[in-house]
Amino acid sequence: MEKRGFTSNRERKLWLWALSVLIAIYGTLFFGGQLIDFMIERRIIEQTTFYLFLLLILAPIISGWKSSDQKLGFWVYAGVMAVYGMALLRMDLTVAERSHIFEYGLLGVLVHEALIERKSNGAKVKTPALVAILGVGTIGLLDECIQYLIPYRVFDLVDIGFNYLASAFGVLTSVGVSWLQSVFIGRFKNKS
Repeated sequence: MEKRGFTSNRERKLWLWALSVLIAIYGTLFFGGQLIDFMIERRIIEQTTFYLFLLLILAPIISGWKSSDQKLGFWVYAGVMAVYGMALLRMDLTVAERSHIFEYGLLGVLVHEALIERKSNGAKVKTPALVAILGVGTIGLLDECIQYLIPYRVFDLVDIGFNYLASAFGVLTSVGVSWLQSVFIGRFKNKS
């Protein structure tokens, strides 16, 4: 029997966070271009990107300061995010392309975590990682299709690719961090 509705309070929270990220992404369709132009003119775009990236690294570390197992996982996550961020800085990407990677990467992580939570509570979810990547990438495709209809926005096939790539980066980072965390925690528990 398929479970309907949320399977836990954590799943509900993850879906609400994913919805809030989605609303923020789609909300920028109508004023995001002007905001980016304003930030570029005032030369504040680089600092904003830096502080958002710093927040992206620090938020899970601070929120996970409960147990030593969680601390280890969040430090692994911070290391992966630092490497991920440095790779992004080395790429010759525009600010908009970098924002796609952050936006759709975060959305991918939230959707993936919600699907994993759902599956762990007995709901039938096959391959949560693949479902999250394809689902979030398709949301990015819809984003670009909407931009085609807005006169001052540009439909871009490259952005569609970035949206799918960003969701894959986010989900695969989440999977990798979970795997590293289980390896490290397993080693520490075996030594004790």
